[in-house]
Amino acid sequence: MMKVLVTGASGFVGSMLCARLAEAAHDVVACSRSRVEQPGIFYVPSPELGPEADWTLALSGIDAVVHLAGRAHVTSEQADAKTDQAYLRINAEGTRALAAQCAAAGVKHFIFLSSCHAIAGESDDVLTDRTVPQPVTAYGRSKLAAEEAIKSVLADSDCAWTILRPPLVYGPGNKANFGLLVKLVQTGLPLPLASVRNRRSFIYVENLVDLIVNCLGNPKAFGKTFLPSDGEDVSTPELIRAIARANPGVEHGAGSREHGAGIDEDERGKIGDGSATRHPSPVTRYSPRLFPFPESILKALGHLPGLGALRKLTSSLYVDSEPIWRELGWTPPFTMEEGLRRTLVK
Repeated sequence: MMKVLVTGASGFVGSMLCARLAEAAHDVVACSRSRVEQPGIFYVPSPELGPEADWTLALSGIDAVVHLAGRAHVTSEQADAKTDQAYLRINAEGTRALAAQCAAAGVKHFIFLSSCHAIAGESDDVLTDRTVPQPVTAYGRSKLAAEEAIKSVLADSDCAWTILRPPLVYGPGNKANFGLLVKLVQTGLPLPLASVRNRRSFIYVENLVDLIVNCLGNPKAFGKTFLPSDGEDVSTPELIRAIARANPGVEHGAGSREHGAGIDEDERGKIGDGSATRHPSPVTRYSPRLFPFPESILKALGHLPGLGALRKLTSSLYVDSEPIWRELGWTPPFTMEEGLRRTLVK
């Protein structure tokens, strides 16, 4: 067992990770600005993230660090020059400082939660660990800079590193774009997205946490950059149908009639593999209300100011997770369908 420091411990991923590590009998030190009060977990307040941060207290006796803390993603409409500088200061230079102090303190493993946005904001081609990074947002650029800082600082040290670049992480309490989409589906309002043919990767938070635990102190993960996902890439219409099936309110009638094509009852479990059969017969009670609208117009509208969320619903961003399964022997413990059900349980 190891003594593990988790930064950003009070956050969406951090709180679940701390609990899971404690269950696995690791000695957990939770570090965040908001106090963490979980049984068996020791809390230390986080310093202000940045190049001058002093991690001495938090790193005392630590074997491994899982660095989750950082400046969160904001829309391009909200970004400006000061935002760009803040991202680099907190996410890049702050991570550099922590990594350097980890090496000096004798930490053996540094796991960094990056993002697939360190590679691209959208792409019609699958993202792999060999894809040349071309981040288009301040957030993505800062994550890439943080990755490069980690590799540079820890290159000649006894501290191994592992970098994880997940796509959108969903789960209970997610209030970002995924949470907004869930609420939209729950309204039962008709959505003009039936014609969208994009491809997106997602990862359920418990799958991500399980992967982090499996990477911890694992030599097979040392010096590796992984792009984890649920392993089920879906289009926006497929995702909306999956959310509707997983949502008790929709299942019992809210938004239960779709305009246009439906899916066979015995095909309901097939999401993301393109095998569901579309036909004009009556739809199931699990179908949301989708109707066709020219995809080219939706994509054009997504480029307008204030419509960034629409652009995400029509563009593609998917990752290759196969190296994780091949090199670590790890597979997600939850399918997307199971993850959505656990996310939407009341």
